[in-house]
Amino acid sequence: MKSILMVTALAIASLSIASASSKSYEIVLNTTATAGKTELRAGHYLVKVNGAFAEFVNIENSHSVMVPVKIETATSKFDNTAVDTKTENGVSQIESIELRNTNSKLEF
Repeated sequence: MKSILMVTALAIASLSIASASSKSYEIVLNTTATAGKTELRAGHYLVKVNGAFAEFVNIENSHSVMVPVKIETATSKFDNTAVDTKTENGVSQIESIELRNTNSKLEF
C-alpha cells in the first residue's frame, strides 16, 4: 500500500513539474542580476523550466541561457509570477521565482 501511495505521489509531482515546464513566464529585470552564477542583464525575459534548469530567453535579442535550479512545491498556487531578489555587496541576486497559476517556485 505504501509503495502505491509513493508511486502516485511521484507521478503527481512529475505532472506538476511537467506542466510548469511546458509554459513560459515573462519577467522584467530592472537592473543586472545574477541567477546562480549566471549574470542576466536588465531586460524582458521569458523563463521556462527544462528539467533541473531554468531557461532565460531575452525577448529583445533571443539570447538564451540555462541556469541550474531547484524546484520547490508550495501548498497553494501563486497568483502572479514574482521574482524575489536580494542585494549583496552591490550585486542583485535572484533568490527565487514564483510561477503564476502553479505551485512551483524556482530557487537559485
